[in-house]
Amino acid sequence: MARLLPGWIESYRREWLPRDLLAGVLVAAVVVPQAVAYADIAALPPEAGLIAAPGALIGYALLGTSRTLIVSATTATSALSAAAVGPIAGGDVGKYGELSAALALVTGAVLVVSGLLRIGGVMDLVSKPVITGFLFGLAMTVTVDQLPKVFGVPDGSGKFFHRLVDLVRDLDQTSGWTLAVGLAGIVLLFALKRLAPHVPGMLVVLVLSIIVSAALGLSDKGVAVVGELPKAYPHLSVPHVGWHDLVDLLGAAFGVLILSAEAAGVSRAIAAADGYAVDVNRDLVALGGSNALAGLSGGFVQSGGASQTLAAENAGGKTQLTSVVTAVLVLVCGLFLTGLFKDLPEATLAAIVVFAISSFYRMGELRRFARLRTSAIVLSLTALVGVLVIGVLPGLLLAAGLSLVVLIQRLSRPQVGPLARDPESGAWGRADRRPDWVPPAGVLVVRSDGPLFYANANSVKDRFLALVRALEVPPRALIVDLGESHDLDVETLDMLADLADTLDEEGIELRLAAVRMRSLEMLRRRGLADRLRIETTIDGAIA
Repeated sequence: MARLLPGWIESYRREWLPRDLLAGVLVAAVVVPQAVAYADIAALPPEAGLIAAPGALIGYALLGTSRTLIVSATTATSALSAAAVGPIAGGDVGKYGELSAALALVTGAVLVVSGLLRIGGVMDLVSKPVITGFLFGLAMTVTVDQLPKVFGVPDGSGKFFHRLVDLVRDLDQTSGWTLAVGLAGIVLLFALKRLAPHVPGMLVVLVLSIIVSAALGLSDKGVAVVGELPKAYPHLSVPHVGWHDLVDLLGAAFGVLILSAEAAGVSRAIAAADGYAVDVNRDLVALGGSNALAGLSGGFVQSGGASQTLAAENAGGKTQLTSVVTAVLVLVCGLFLTGLFKDLPEATLAAIVVFAISSFYRMGELRRFARLRTSAIVLSLTALVGVLVIGVLPGLLLAAGLSLVVLIQRLSRPQVGPLARDPESGAWGRADRRPDWVPPAGVLVVRSDGPLFYANANSVKDRFLALVRALEVPPRALIVDLGESHDLDVETLDMLADLADTLDEEGIELRLAAVRMRSLEMLRRRGLADRLRIETTIDGAIA
């Protein structure tokens, strides 16, 4: 991070300019309707999306390492923002906007600190089955939230099932004109995606619905429209919230860190296809900068969007100048074109959201998980149902907790077994997997198929002792191969000391082999280096 600006500015080529300009225009055609629609997911007025986008786009363009990642509003982070801010705001509309901006600032701080501490890998701790189930449940939740606007009935209240019941109960109040507008938008969006995938379908539907609404006077026919919007431009200010509110928003900020795994995955996949690498930790800092600018502008949480990024990639964008061009166009739209949204039906915005969220209904993935591993589909369905029953933010925390439980469970029970030597090459491997290899005489060599740490130290010790006591003739020495352990924590050091004491009482010597430099230093600090025989190889420990 010694260099403040990304390399694309220093190495920019003039021949890239036409592609980046065209890509910026096409990406703006995706970002503008999404920004307006996703603001509704975040329970904010439509102009909030246009206010937040320019700062988010510029922030990542100046700090990020991906050439094409587009940072703006996303479905998941918008829903998470609404779930976190709603209970704190308590129905106060003014406070709701301030808290949404404050969440973006808190998220920015969490992302920046995470990047500086180089813990970008934490985003990979949530397993694919768990995040797939969470996003599926999130899609169902957001869809039920938006369907009242499609049918023209009152919004429901409560969590998923309460809202679903309210929707079904109020269907007799359906507005025919509103339903026609909403269904037409949904059908046209899916048709354009299938028949003309390179056409900016959301922009087409947005423009057509405004024209039709104005021509037919749909607002006079009972169709709810957006109405007059104020000029939407960033106005730098610090949200007026208390410290206790910032603390309450901290959990949601860490939730955004987890959801940023989607952005990281998209940028890494595109970078690999284009023959370069991204720095995940620097990108966390860049996403943090994007959220900080969005929050100071009076916007809400932003992240890397898959659809926007793929639009930039498909349009031939070569660098982050695409994001800069998009930011300028969004700013122009917010300053001079908000009047065009006056006749935009709210049912059209709901149709855009329903269409966008449909990519989270990954039935094929769920079937694949069920076919590959029972535990995977159980985790997916648990995360899915968790979102529906307890809500978006608690559901995300449940999903993260499930992943950590599975991870710790696997790491805490590594495979342990005796080793044998290949009589031809002299290589060492697990004796139970290579029955033709020869175990050493008089000693027992063992290895854990994973690093030793506090969560597995005691269970590994018990299995080492079980292997020793299973032999008819006790070995003169137990040799532990520590090649898998790059470092040793306090619990592991204490375990080795206890193991040495127990073996010593039985007349068996404990020896350590293949000890790494950091592990050796920790053994010295614990006083075990002088007590135990430590060798660089298993053969040396046997000799």
